[in-house]
Amino acid sequence: MYRLRWWQRLSLQITLPMLAAMLAILVGLSYFMIAAQQQAALRSAQLELRSSLAVAQGSFNRMYTADRAIAVPELLSEFHVHPRIVNATIVNARKDLVAVYEPNLIQGDVQRFVNEVDPQLLNYVATTGKTVIHFHPEHSHLVAAAPIIESLSVSRQTQRNVLLVEYLHAPHWYQLAGMPWWPLGLLLLLFFVVGLALWLALQRFIARPAKRLVDAVLQFGRHGFVSDENLPLRLPNEFGILAHNIRLAAKERRHREAQLRKLSAAVEQANESIMITDLDGNIEYVNPAFCETTGYSADEVLGKNPRLLSSGRTPAHDYEALWQSLSDGKTWQGELYNQTKDGVEFREWATISPLRDDQGNTTHYLASKLNITQRVEAEAKIEYLAYYDSLTELPNRTSCIQHLARLLTTGSSGEYGAVVLFDLDGLQRINDVRGFEFGDAILQATASRLRASVANEHEAFVANLGGDLFAVILAPRLLAHDEVLADTQVLVKLILGELSQPLRVQDEQLSVTASAGIVIYPEDAESADAIIRHAETAVHNAKDAGGNQTSVYDVSYSTELEKRYEIERELREAINGEGLELYLQPQMSATGSLLGVEVLIRWFHPEKGMISPGDFIPVAEQTDLIVDLGKWIVRHALLEIKRLPAPLTLAINISPRQFRKYDFVYCIERALEDSGADASRLVLEVTENLFVDDTNDIVLKMKALQQSGVQFSIDDFGTGYSSLSYLRKLPLQELKIDQSFVQAIDNAEQRTIVDSVMAIAKNLGLRIVAEGVETEAQAHYLAGRDQDVVLQGYLFDKPLAIEAFHQRYLSDTKH
Repeated sequence: MYRLRWWQRLSLQITLPMLAAMLAILVGLSYFMIAAQQQAALRSAQLELRSSLAVAQGSFNRMYTADRAIAVPELLSEFHVHPRIVNATIVNARKDLVAVYEPNLIQGDVQRFVNEVDPQLLNYVATTGKTVIHFHPEHSHLVAAAPIIESLSVSRQTQRNVLLVEYLHAPHWYQLAGMPWWPLGLLLLLFFVVGLALWLALQRFIARPAKRLVDAVLQFGRHGFVSDENLPLRLPNEFGILAHNIRLAAKERRHREAQLRKLSAAVEQANESIMITDLDGNIEYVNPAFCETTGYSADEVLGKNPRLLSSGRTPAHDYEALWQSLSDGKTWQGELYNQTKDGVEFREWATISPLRDDQGNTTHYLASKLNITQRVEAEAKIEYLAYYDSLTELPNRTSCIQHLARLLTTGSSGEYGAVVLFDLDGLQRINDVRGFEFGDAILQATASRLRASVANEHEAFVANLGGDLFAVILAPRLLAHDEVLADTQVLVKLILGELSQPLRVQDEQLSVTASAGIVIYPEDAESADAIIRHAETAVHNAKDAGGNQTSVYDVSYSTELEKRYEIERELREAINGEGLELYLQPQMSATGSLLGVEVLIRWFHPEKGMISPGDFIPVAEQTDLIVDLGKWIVRHALLEIKRLPAPLTLAINISPRQFRKYDFVYCIERALEDSGADASRLVLEVTENLFVDDTNDIVLKMKALQQSGVQFSIDDFGTGYSSLSYLRKLPLQELKIDQSFVQAIDNAEQRTIVDSVMAIAKNLGLRIVAEGVETEAQAHYLAGRDQDVVLQGYLFDKPLAIEAFHQRYLSDTKH
């Protein structure tokens, strides 16, 4: 550390010159004070001499005019009484002595004095009559010349002699006796106080702040930060501003150093390889990622050319473009084939840029390189997965559609090809039992069998459209439509036979069948998407026929699908908007009394009018739309219960899909709570098909709702999964005989079935409802078997709109 010597310190460099300046001021003041004293003494002497001359001049003039010249020497002797007057004489203009003090004449001082006087002075005084006093510092005396009237001539002109007086006046440099000691002491004290205050101020505002600033700068240089206690921040001068600027500079340096550390850490920790070279291409810096990627250490590559990494596969024109861009001062980007120290090739995406100094001159080259080997492989894999199924290694749906589109484009007029889709039967059940790994093995075996089955077919294309749906595309041939269809059907039969052959999966032998859908193109469709869509329609039709079937696409399939799609779309809009309406059909006793109603749904389309429930209910059953429709019916039907007089019941049909929903019980209870309806008057009708799967869950839901008072009825009993065992388990209150049995009651066998059902219900204590009663004979027969039977059908009334029903059956109860 460099240390200042004592004379180099700022406090001394400022204080000493100021003290010297103050001393010079003091000396100057002293000089001017002494000079002023001397001037005052001179003026005092001149005044005293002039006064004495004036008195003597008058005396001499009177003596001469009174002819008393004899008294003149005596008067001159009185002049010499004054201690400072050494010579006094009267001379004429020619320097002749007229009167003299005798002792001085004897000593010769008078003649010396007179000889020294300037003759012009004598002439001037004698002529003008004015008194003149001259100071001669070299002789330390004053010379006074005063005119003396000697006599008056005949012409009355004045004749003048000159009185010469030598008056001693020595200009002493310093006279202590005359000094104003009190004011001078006060002045010296003031100078001392001012000097001390100035010194303290210099220490306070300059010297010490300067030292603190020096310490702050040294701390800043050593450690990169400055403590605020080392800075004179509160000084109201330039040092305070400098301190603030130093603090700002320190903050800026810390910020820049932090940024630099971040940048350095970013470079050091970057996943990309960073390399800096000089203008000749010699490596000057590499980061750890470079070493990790290439296998070289930094010491092994510093000073060497990056060409040591080249694998030789990068095209020469890429290198030419690289150097051309760098020569033009531009950034180059491109792909490089390099190799590691061990000779393993890898691919890098490189960005090489020139580095410039403040003047814009290129000093280095910066290369940022990303190892894209894995990315390229991943992209290739993604590209493969985009067009191939990873499990079966067959082209996927996208690839299939593209291939089919090419065939449609390149096909000639009069040529027909075929698309066959194969959908495995029951694979979902196998997955549920054996797991997906077992099912995947079946799919792989199916793919192998399909490839082998069409190996001899000209330009046959096999694809997997997803899951267990496979496609075989046969290229167009110059044959008639029927011939292509016949050949395709023969091939499909062979393939189905091959697929149904036993296969061994995980040491287990099994057989799997498939359903097939055939489309002949381009007759049945003009686009690849439409052909695949039609083939899917055909294969679904084959599966609906029971599986292991072949279906040839027919345009009616699409018409039916389009109709179903429109119904589903418009029904969803009706549920969320308007168009749906509840109808009520009365349930009567054998005596004709109204016991309850069954709720039925009707749909009034704004354009198509009334749409039959037979058209839209099956469509809704195939999707969850039946759940939304069921909720709508329940919500509006419960509002109707409140309008019906007690104890009339209201029956609602519940779809098995809606009943199996996990929140079914909550939805019914919430609807009852929101509507305020009496739950004991609500009858939920379910079909026997509901109890095919998971009977325990169904029973738990029924019992939960039964605790709220809800009643349950088996609708269409005898037409589905009829089992006496489940009737004993279920919390039922009602059994509903299907209308097919009621309307065939004239047949003896049918009557036996009806009698059996009624006997079962009576023995189980269940209420019996017979629907579809249309004749008196049917009603009479049923009433004869059980007088408590509930009758429902067109014999009594058809389903009526709510307001029409109230007007017909309940108008009397309103009054």
